[in-house]
Amino acid sequence: MQKAALIIVATAMIGSPVQAWRVDIIETPAPVRSIQKKENWILIETGKGWWKTPISGLQGKWVAATAPVKPEIPPDALQDGRIVQSEALGARVYLAQPTAQYRHGVLGDAIEAEAVVIENKDGSREIIKAGGDAVFEDLIPRLADLDNDGIPEIMVVKSYLERGSALAVIGRGTSGKFQILDETPPIGTAHRWLNPAGVAAFHGTREREIALVKMPHALGRLEIWRWVGSRLRKIAEVSDVSNHSIGSRMLGLSAIADFNSDGVDDLAVPSFDRRSLRILAFKNGVRELARIELPAAITTDFILIEEPSDKTGLLLGLANGSLVRVRP
Repeated sequence: MQKAALIIVATAMIGSPVQAWRVDIIETPAPVRSIQKKENWILIETGKGWWKTPISGLQGKWVAATAPVKPEIPPDALQDGRIVQSEALGARVYLAQPTAQYRHGVLGDAIEAEAVVIENKDGSREIIKAGGDAVFEDLIPRLADLDNDGIPEIMVVKSYLERGSALAVIGRGTSGKFQILDETPPIGTAHRWLNPAGVAAFHGTREREIALVKMPHALGRLEIWRWVGSRLRKIAEVSDVSNHSIGSRMLGLSAIADFNSDGVDDLAVPSFDRRSLRILAFKNGVRELARIELPAAITTDFILIEEPSDKTGLLLGLANGSLVRVRP
């Protein structure tokens, strides 16, 4: 078994008074490569296959599990992409038309997508092309209702062949057809990428805001973009963050929750070296609620855990193969 005797206690100012954050290393059958939550179970992928344990009993008692079943991939879809089903859209959304024209490989290979497909329940499809000078350098279309009309918009990383990445927002235009409504300015140089970190009303208003990390391997700058009148407007920046390990297909190294119980969502994200977990709040100005040091760099997606204290904790995997639970 992967030994897990270490317990670290980190303290950080969360408003007032000081609150402690505890890091427990969970015993696992072998070093952890990836983690998932499925219903009331936590699943881990290791060098010895898949294992599971109930969320309510995260104490290292694992049983063998089968690998999660992958949905059938449409013939034109990006083979390592993820299909997103939306009842509100009445459609499934996926990246399609693989291409090798960009040759970057930040997500593990040099195959990207030329299009986003919105496939309706009746089988009809709308196809949004990146254009001859760009690709969609992403694995998953992210859906969120940015304008609070009950219908989600689609967010995807669009990379220009000569100018690098931008975040594109796709939705229904005035014609009723899907189109790119707006996008952030491209970074400016080829092979410079960004990774979205989540959508929330970070400032405590009804206005929805997109968190993204610009150049998580080279710059590490978190940006907050507000959706106002079908346009993106940058309203905040934070340095010293990352949410991706270069070459990895794991894009979920972040989580959104109300960590300080003030009724407004906050953001958990790694530091630039991924050796610390940062908890950031944005209401009334950017504040670091906590910076929790870890024994190795963060490598897996985050999973939110509701703690018995009604606080929210996190489960994540590290580069040394450890599975850690971070909680107030």
